[in-house]
Amino acid sequence: MGKVVDIKNINTDLASLRSNGGMWQIDNGKFAIKHFEIEKLADKYQIEVEPFLQSCNLEKGCVVVKAVAIFKGKKYITFGEVSPLNNDYMYPVAVAEKRAADRAILKALGIHGQVYSNEELPNLKNNNNENVGLDLNKKSIILERIKNIASQANLDQLASQNKKYLTELKTKDSKKFDEIVKAFKDRKQQLIGG
Repeated sequence: MGKVVDIKNINTDLASLRSNGGMWQIDNGKFAIKHFEIEKLADKYQIEVEPFLQSCNLEKGCVVVKAVAIFKGKKYITFGEVSPLNNDYMYPVAVAEKRAADRAILKALGIHGQVYSNEELPNLKNNNNENVGLDLNKKSIILERIKNIASQANLDQLASQNKKYLTELKTKDSKKFDEIVKAFKDRKQQLIGG
């Protein structure tokens, strides 16, 4: 079956989103689009989406949501998943729901695979390139992330991602290093309820 939307209209919409910052190139020929913009496209093209919680383990930070998009009588079914491996936001159910709904809408529009929701992308703050060199101001970013983490697995992931930075910080500024280590220990105690 061919495309179910008028390609001319969707291409015009996508070009407009690229020019106003609602969409940007992430790779050769592939683009990311803001969740809010996907919702606007769904409204414009009258795509209805219904999410269904499939699996939820908040203790482990793992959630799977199924989404069914209905467009011109055809169903598009997909899933959105969240685990500590691909998410460090405090609300895993909401993130999984957005991922599922966004994928379903993009599939209904016939553009998933070339266009991805920003909800599907790795968090920019998780980019391991941030550990290149030693930025002493990074301490405040790590401390803020520690406060907002909602699971032990995500806390462990944050520590692992910043291991190189913390090792360097220990030798260059032991006071800042000690402050971060204390924040990790305190948050761990809060998460385990002790």
